[in-house]
Amino acid sequence: MKPIKPQVLILSSRFDFSTDYVICQLIKNGVSYLRLNRDQFSEMRLELFPSPARLVGQMSSVEFEIVSESLRSVYFRAPVFLRDNYQPNLSPEQQFSRSQWAAFIRALTVFSDAKWINHPTATYQAEIKPFQLSVAASLGFKIPRTVITNDSSAAQRRSLGQRLAVKTLDTTVLNFGSSEGFIYTNLVDGEELCRANISTAPIIVQEAVLPKVDIRATVVGNKIFAVEIVSVTGVGFANDWRENKARIQYRSISLPKEIEERCCRLVRKLGLVFGGIDLAMRGNEYYFIEINPTGEWAWLMPPTGFPIDEEIAGLLSRTGKLHDADATLDDNPDVY
Repeated sequence: MKPIKPQVLILSSRFDFSTDYVICQLIKNGVSYLRLNRDQFSEMRLELFPSPARLVGQMSSVEFEIVSESLRSVYFRAPVFLRDNYQPNLSPEQQFSRSQWAAFIRALTVFSDAKWINHPTATYQAEIKPFQLSVAASLGFKIPRTVITNDSSAAQRRSLGQRLAVKTLDTTVLNFGSSEGFIYTNLVDGEELCRANISTAPIIVQEAVLPKVDIRATVVGNKIFAVEIVSVTGVGFANDWRENKARIQYRSISLPKEIEERCCRLVRKLGLVFGGIDLAMRGNEYYFIEINPTGEWAWLMPPTGFPIDEEIAGLLSRTGKLHDADATLDDNPDVY
């Protein structure tokens, strides 16, 4: 049996439902694909050749060969796996395995002629929260007054306000013994922060944009899918809305044209094709909060009917380049 030569390579994990949606659309489009789950690499036989770029392997009874001539695109999902945080419960062998598979994924960038959604290099830079804020501000977005510090009195000295939003500088999965978790954005009073000892690690401290309505704008190429995130009573959340998932509803909205254009320009400026942008609306003003280059989106489709999976699959299916770090797409976004 000849090895399959897929047109689309998908780097994902076993329980990634967003990838499942995209695969269904690729099948409808008649496009061949290969899904490699990072958490199953050790069950495969893999050989990567740097020049000319070529990946051959076998999983179960399926043999495959990926070559630049037939590979159109790569869908790179959830690279938080590459944040190889030290975990004391892992043996040296397990730590070594994790680090080397992470390096293997990075090595797949030898397929430089393929379209990437999103390219790892752009993804890593775009995940740097201070960098996001800097680029967003340069494009005309309002951003909250912000300081990154390990000095608990800095916010008071910098006049960020009495009510503050405190968040981690990087998303980190923490081990709590029998479970894992991460830290949500927290609202604190300035006096409370002044009494805290934060010298051991820097944090992001921002003025709290209140009252507000949270908005998620999902950008796919030149398409924008926007929702406002409110409680079941129709009001916004003061704290992190992710802490209130049982009381949330999502309403599809149209953003002002200039905000839509800034969202698309931001994604392109960061060298991305896809991005989940979090905005906060206070009155008639829109504040950029952050962008997630690997943000989840499957949860948006049932309540809104947004065809996000179709758009991603469509971009993966096309021949030719998408766009580089600056625009080849026009400046008029399509709004769903």
